[in-house]
Amino acid sequence: MALLEVESVVRSYGGVRAVDDVSVQIDAGEWVAVIGPNGAGKSTLFNLLGGQVKPNSGTVRLAGRNINRLEPHARYGLGVARSFQISSLFPDLTVREHLTLACREKHRWNLARTWRGDRELQARVDEMLDLWGLDRDRDHALPALLSYGEQRRLELALAVASKPRLLLLDEPNVGLTAAECDDLLARLRALGPDPAVVFVAHDMDMVLGWATRILVMHQGGLLADGPPEEIANNPFVEEVYLGATGTTTA
Repeated sequence: MALLEVESVVRSYGGVRAVDDVSVQIDAGEWVAVIGPNGAGKSTLFNLLGGQVKPNSGTVRLAGRNINRLEPHARYGLGVARSFQISSLFPDLTVREHLTLACREKHRWNLARTWRGDRELQARVDEMLDLWGLDRDRDHALPALLSYGEQRRLELALAVASKPRLLLLDEPNVGLTAAECDDLLARLRALGPDPAVVFVAHDMDMVLGWATRILVMHQGGLLADGPPEEIANNPFVEEVYLGATGTTTA
């Protein structure tokens, strides 16, 4: 059984089908890039997977369970985590407080032991700080005092703190240098072989370097689905999307 099943999903806004009868299956461990021109339906498909919007018809299943009507927090509890292109950090919470809240989601404690005094929980936070290259000596810092690269790493650390089965990444490399993007990939790979990772990106070098499979969307539908080498050598996809004339828009 596939980890994620999208079956004949439609999402309309007025008379426009932003996602038009899309069906796809994604297995655990796959790294799937979603590309296409602006207006192709990428963001709407992502929101359908994350629960930010609901389908008009069709079905989204996680490990065989219909999650169509589940809100994002309920999907998070089932193992679906997401990062956003625009910063989702809380300006008045420190780095440690962000990570404590994220790690607390699946952590048990009692009223006699506050989260600040929970050694097991704080040990998990320390582990996340180390894994994501965030300085323990600056864990009291607010997001505004972090570099942009540190902010992005914190956002990814929050997304993976719950050890998700399905990780949705919305343009995770935006604003990062090539070296920072490579570092981000290495940290994500360190999560192990089990999570399925679905991501939207505009940088085709990143797409071809990260993905084991690429979905190409066009006018709400699924134009192509295959491994990177197949998509890169598809004449129509190459001409329209991968830049036969030099463009790298995805």
